[in-house]
Amino acid sequence: MTGSRSRAALGALVISLCGQAIAVGGARGQDLLITNARIVDPDAHAVREANVLVRDGIIAGFPESPAGYEGPRVDATGTWLVPALTDLHVHSFGNTGPSGGFQMLGPAGSARMALYAGVARYLDLFSPEDMIFGIRNQQRKDGLPGAEIFAAGPCLTATGGHCSEYGVPTRLVNTPEEATRQVDELAPKRPDVVKVVYDHADYGGPGMPTIDRATLAAVVEAAAAHDLKTVVHIGTWEDVRDAVEVGATAVTHTPRGELPGGLAELMVERGTYHIPTLAVQSDYARFLERPELLDDPLLTAVVDETVLEAYRTPPAEGDRMARWAARQRANSAGDLEAVRRLAAAGVPMLTGTDAGNPAVFQGYSVHRELALLVAAGLSPWEALAASTTTAGRFLGRRWGMKIGDEATFVLLDASPIDDIRNTTRIHAVVQKGVVVDREALLPD
Repeated sequence: MTGSRSRAALGALVISLCGQAIAVGGARGQDLLITNARIVDPDAHAVREANVLVRDGIIAGFPESPAGYEGPRVDATGTWLVPALTDLHVHSFGNTGPSGGFQMLGPAGSARMALYAGVARYLDLFSPEDMIFGIRNQQRKDGLPGAEIFAAGPCLTATGGHCSEYGVPTRLVNTPEEATRQVDELAPKRPDVVKVVYDHADYGGPGMPTIDRATLAAVVEAAAAHDLKTVVHIGTWEDVRDAVEVGATAVTHTPRGELPGGLAELMVERGTYHIPTLAVQSDYARFLERPELLDDPLLTAVVDETVLEAYRTPPAEGDRMARWAARQRANSAGDLEAVRRLAAAGVPMLTGTDAGNPAVFQGYSVHRELALLVAAGLSPWEALAASTTTAGRFLGRRWGMKIGDEATFVLLDASPIDDIRNTTRIHAVVQKGVVVDREALLPD
């Protein structure tokens, strides 16, 4: 989360979501036969034509002639079948306008918008913990329409540090002893990851307080003792190095400045994942320069027009959003080059948008992140893997196109390998073997 929105308004908005009613009834694993599919396999870097047989929400095989099958069928002729996408950095309260306006969705509404956009799961990296875990747990028990919700719950941070400024309850860790105690208290709620802030960037002015390396190491060690992964919000390349050296599972954001020598190789050696969040770090300036991007039919379907319209008006000179746009213009090329070098070295990449912040939108901005990863030099295959098979490995799930993988797909009207931007051309979504009624996910 960035500090660019109205902090008091955000806190009031997020806390108000704690009382949201939850409608239940999401997809359960079912049987399905998809015929004449062009199967896009991100791990194999191959497209093949085959039928896909789904049993109980899992890929059961690719039969030439499924004798005796009498269940539901989908004719995929003329489409491309890809694993559904993933957003691994979300704040799921809703969508934010450039001047503090909100489209309030909450975790349940964000899940519906995400699935409509072909994003079948998201990882919330900071929300009131009892609220987000309660919704996640109810979804896993009873069903909840929309994308599958994963959650970190609180953001572990220093007193006065990033995440504490919004008025949203979180967990403060100023010493290794506090870090161990807080993780031990959090662990029984079974967060999908532990999120911690370790950020020494000044962003052009005095930086916010942050924890020291010993406290960071204690968070990572305590999480590992509970078999929990860690995602570290970082601000500088030295922050990245420290996070990698103490054993963090993933780092999120791409620091300013040139990638230091040897760091990419160290990340590969330690198996550290990178969530670059290129969209949140560059798309506001890009929308100002190319407002036609805001006309994408998929975007206009999932985001209120009043929110989108606010992005068509340039900010006043000297306004905080004008300063933010200038910073994005200054740093975007360097961000892309750093991601190019990290990916070329073999660092595993993951798609995450920081949705909830200005100019990144629930569900939709994963498609922007994919396009930016390709702009950074990744192939369409590598970008798709970052949002599907690699994302699955990060969370211990199988989100690919092999027998035994989960049968959650997007059917596209054009090839994402020819042009990664074709991931927005959604023909249909299948969740655990169930064809999704996408229109029913949208607000009335």
